[in-house]
Amino acid sequence: MHRGPALVLLAAGLLAAPPADALPPVPLHEIVATVCELAAAQIGRPATEMNTVQSLFAQGLTENGLAELVSAIDQEFGIVLPDSEIHRAKWNDTVSGFSCRRLADLVAAQMRGQ
Repeated sequence: MHRGPALVLLAAGLLAAPPADALPPVPLHEIVATVCELAAAQIGRPATEMNTVQSLFAQGLTENGLAELVSAIDQEFGIVLPDSEIHRAKWNDTVSGFSCRRLADLVAAQMRGQ
């Protein structure tokens, strides 16, 4: 079995091995589904009725609900979504608005440590 350049880079310390206790990455579609479930619970509608790309505010989310949703997302994924990113997603993203998909992208970025 030939392991090639990855083994050489790993031995040279240029390619870091994942920590032994590292959790496998969560697929984006699972993050989107979880964010939609949390948003649906906050809005008070079935998760199956949520549109992943439509603004959550257009789907019934309120400003107070936003704070609770962000807190629920932080707790669910063990991350902290920065207020600056929430603000940017809310006001500066004219393509997807403040949607389940946009929030899931923010969660994924935080989970990767970006």
